[in-house]
Amino acid sequence: MAGTEQPQTAAERAHAALADAVVSGALAPGALITEGEQSAVLGMSRTPVREAFLRLASEGLLRLYPKKGAVVTAEDDAATRQLLEARVMLESESVRAVAHGPRTEGATAPALARLLEAQQRAIDAGDALAFARADHAFHAAVAAASGNALTGAFYGQIRPRLERLTHAIVRQGEANLARFLSDHRRLTTFLDRGDAAGYATLLRTHVGIDAPRPSGS
Repeated sequence: MAGTEQPQTAAERAHAALADAVVSGALAPGALITEGEQSAVLGMSRTPVREAFLRLASEGLLRLYPKKGAVVTAEDDAATRQLLEARVMLESESVRAVAHGPRTEGATAPALARLLEAQQRAIDAGDALAFARADHAFHAAVAAASGNALTGAFYGQIRPRLERLTHAIVRQGEANLARFLSDHRRLTTFLDRGDAAGYATLLRTHVGIDAPRPSGS
């Protein structure tokens, strides 16, 4: 119901701001940050910033060093591949579950259509962060289509790292966003058909696991 959203807490606002900074690259991998420094930047006390640091650490974006601060993490080649393999497994199994369980396209199809439109708007605006967010939201919606709450929760846990990966590729100019969007449209076709094998094959190519193309989308 419109108008019923609860206002964000200070910790949630701090987390959102810091996550955006890490995902966008404003806080680069290897950067050392402190609670006091970020409290001043965000204009809030240390307590919500400390909570945000803890959450970001649990999401794999920060590595905490007691009494010193935190370092923004980096993804090496092995970690990147593991992230993308996890994406493929979660999404393809979700497509399989949708094909063999209660149909949920009534809710999923409109959501995916809106996210495809958001990606097109981001491309038109040249907004890399918006594209990265819409890109991940698209894949997360597929993962959630099975209705398995644990799958959705795990996908949510790796969301910031996947967003950062996508944004880095987009920001570096290595991504063909029109091709990514075309792939997303084709992925929705496999989802509609319940074709988990076809979905997995295309997704592996899409993220660059089985072909020499930019990964992360």
